[in-house]
Amino acid sequence: MRNILLFLQGRRGIFLLFLAILLLLIVFWEQTPKLQVVATETDDVLFEEEIQPGDTFYHEYIHSVMKTPIREVFEINDDFEVVPKETWTKAFGAGIPYESNETIRKEDGFYVIPDDGRVVEELRLIPSNLYTHTFQFKDERLYLSEMEENNRRVMIHVQGG
Repeated sequence: MRNILLFLQGRRGIFLLFLAILLLLIVFWEQTPKLQVVATETDDVLFEEEIQPGDTFYHEYIHSVMKTPIREVFEINDDFEVVPKETWTKAFGAGIPYESNETIRKEDGFYVIPDDGRVVEELRLIPSNLYTHTFQFKDERLYLSEMEENNRRVMIHVQGG
C-alpha cells in the first residue's frame, strides 16, 4: 500500500495537469450545432435536432387580421447562424411588409417574398392558442399553439457550433 501511495505522490503533478487539460477540453470543445426550441419561462427544451449549413425550418401561423396563413422560412448559414429566407402569404395587408423592388413569386397559392438575409441571433415567439401555430424542421412538426401556457413563449436558436 505504501508503494502505491509513493507512486501516486510522485505522479501527482502530472496527474493534476492531465486532469486540468481534460476538463478544459470538455468545457471548450465545440458542441455539435443544434437547432433548439426552448420555452423561455421554464427553460424546457421542446425541440432539439442537429443541423447542417443549408438546412431550413419555418414557423407557420394564421395572421390575426387577414385570417390567412403566414409561413416564415429560415435557413442555417455556413457559420451556423439563423437567416430569414422568405415569407409566404396568401394575401397582402396589415403587418405584411415588402419592398416595391422585391421580386415576388407565386407558388402553391402563396405569394413568396424574399427576406433581406440579415442574421437573427434568436427568434422569440408568443403563439396564440386561438389559431394553429406550428414549427417545422424536416419531417418534425411542433404544435406551438397547443402547448401549455407556461411553455408557449418560445425562443428558436442555434445551440453550440
